[in-house]
Amino acid sequence: MDYNKIGPFLKDLRLSKNMSQYDLAEQMHVDHSKINRLENNKRRPTFDDLIYYSQIFDISLDELTACERKNKQNEKKLQNSLFKYLQNQNSKFKKARFIAILLAIFVVISFIGLIILYFFQNYDTMKIYTFSGSSPSYELTNGLLVLSKEKIYFQIGSIAPEVENIKIFIETNKERRLVYDGEYQVLIQDNYGYESFISYNDFISGNQKIFVRIGNEEITLNFIEEVSNNNFVYVEEKEIGKEQEMKKFETPIKIKETFQCDENDNCVLKTDDFLLTYNSGLFFVNNTEENYTYNLNLNVFSYFNLKTLTDFEVVDNQVNCIEGNCENAEKIYNELCRKIFKISIVPIWQYLEKTGGAKLALPFFLIL
Repeated sequence: MDYNKIGPFLKDLRLSKNMSQYDLAEQMHVDHSKINRLENNKRRPTFDDLIYYSQIFDISLDELTACERKNKQNEKKLQNSLFKYLQNQNSKFKKARFIAILLAIFVVISFIGLIILYFFQNYDTMKIYTFSGSSPSYELTNGLLVLSKEKIYFQIGSIAPEVENIKIFIETNKERRLVYDGEYQVLIQDNYGYESFISYNDFISGNQKIFVRIGNEEITLNFIEEVSNNNFVYVEEKEIGKEQEMKKFETPIKIKETFQCDENDNCVLKTDDFLLTYNSGLFFVNNTEENYTYNLNLNVFSYFNLKTLTDFEVVDNQVNCIEGNCENAEKIYNELCRKIFKISIVPIWQYLEKTGGAKLALPFFLIL
């Protein structure tokens, strides 16, 4: 098709029927501006446009593609013109399809590349640790470290006996630096980077150690990896197993040294006056008349007397009377602390003597 001739040829067809551009546009179901652009060679006719022209002006497609009427002299030429036009349209279609396929392949490869990049950047990079440690006078338990390549969270669970201030040191390749000096009950947050509180790569590779200093004593923190995003498929847990459910509290070392503990860390201490048991952060003292319970996790002391039906709790240094006469609650609490600590845990009892004995403000069992 000669695109320089097609416009004037289409115009001559319209004028031969004495039709305006608006009339023709109405029959072709298009806007009249399209007819104007076709006739001025500002737009090339599509195959559908040629079909409309063929039907409206009773002209064959080969005449339209050749831009001239058929006669005996040009009949073969017109046939070749239609063939070339169709061949050209097919070639354009193939080219467009090829470009579309290339674009689709590019999009798929780019998407797969992004997924692979995301995978290598994030796989096995989020880790959650629990940590603990001890020195001759102190026991540190239930610490939590959340380590990722975006944020770092570090928090000490509890220290017994209670302390006010601590210092935290980071040692990397035998070079030590002070990173924190203040109250121990604080959540330390930091961003991933060159001078971050904990170096992600050094910690993972084992080249970095963390120490807590209390006075002149130093505690080396021992970390246990609990969670890591290194699974390809995560299966929802429908039931929490007994072993998983009970693993809420580590048994302090001093309890293991003083109590008789089985393989499940069910610990027992027998005396002439009482039976003291420990399991998963809970202490129980039972005798013929009285039951005592201390929740190490919640720092809640509970007392119940079977004879007088006296029932109270000590929460956040406050006595909460549940039932019966609780006038002697503080006395009962302090006397029990003295008796239990004196008989069972010598280091803690020595600490209590130094601080003036057991007080209501002092937790019942200071992470023995």
